[in-house]
Amino acid sequence: MPQDVLDLVTAYQDAWTSGDLDTAATYLAPDFAFQGAGATFTSAADFLPFLARFGSRIGPGWRRVAALADDDEALVMYELRGRAGQPLPLTVDHFVVRDGLLAAETLVFDTAAFAQAMAGAAPAR
Repeated sequence: MPQDVLDLVTAYQDAWTSGDLDTAATYLAPDFAFQGAGATFTSAADFLPFLARFGSRIGPGWRRVAALADDDEALVMYELRGRAGQPLPLTVDHFVVRDGLLAAETLVFDTAAFAQAMAGAAPAR
């Protein structure tokens, strides 16, 4: 059921963006696979320290812009905030769910605009 997939993704996003990595970890399959700009992981155990480091660099919370889901996949576009509260460029995540857990995540974002926003500069237009 698609809503269940979106509920799972939302719970995971709520947990890690609030700094609750223990809860976030409960949503990940042990063999969770992550693919993003410059980072690839093939287990939740390897991915979580990376997520903790990233989470410490941003402000709390997230804002969902759009989401689509079917029985075992979700595509979510969202906005994070920097530590100073500035909006960061939109991010898109593709999640795959298996047996009620997140099995894979593919993260896509504009790395240059994100780095610029994290530095506190206004994004180039």
